[in-house]
Amino acid sequence: MENLDKDNIISKQIKMSNEELKLRDSIFALHTRKFGNVVEKLVEKILVEFGFIVEKSKDLSYDIIINYLNDEIKGSRVLGKSVLNLENENIIESLFSHETNRFVNIINESETKWDCNIQQIKVELFNDLWYVLFFGDCVAIFKIGSNEIINDKNISYSNKQHRGNEGEGQFHVTDKNIKYHLDNYLVTTITYHEVYNKLNKKNK
Repeated sequence: MENLDKDNIISKQIKMSNEELKLRDSIFALHTRKFGNVVEKLVEKILVEFGFIVEKSKDLSYDIIINYLNDEIKGSRVLGKSVLNLENENIIESLFSHETNRFVNIINESETKWDCNIQQIKVELFNDLWYVLFFGDCVAIFKIGSNEIINDKNISYSNKQHRGNEGEGQFHVTDKNIKYHLDNYLVTTITYHEVYNKLNKKNK
């Protein structure tokens, strides 16, 4: 697993272009399904660069085949918790004063309260889970085995989510436990410059 090099991330963040900032903001603004599609495309391109054999899934029970094994891909956008108060009598005033820039940077990931829910996980249907966190300054890619999700108590996996959806669970990555995920399950981090290049149709 990769060690997090915050100094390198800081130096690269300073060089973010307007196009890269626009790309980041666009990704954060996507609806859930479209966001999930972007995450899957990005992970697929990264894995191919790593030398993995990547194939399309054969059914909807998992997302991708990597080195002949069924794997799952999940993504989440890291945003500081909203402090919007709709109990205020003046709703318009509350909306206008609400902080819209809630990006959380990985270089200070524990200084702001945030919570990413990695959900709709069916551990019996895949080998590894690739979960991707989009921070304000970079993208972090993690990998965890299905057995580790269940057995690693620090993951705090819950096998209960939606009523009636048996075998479907979730876990949370937050400002309180992100260090554990970075220390144990981080694969790599990439800048938005790298994201831009990987997703650019001109680049084959």
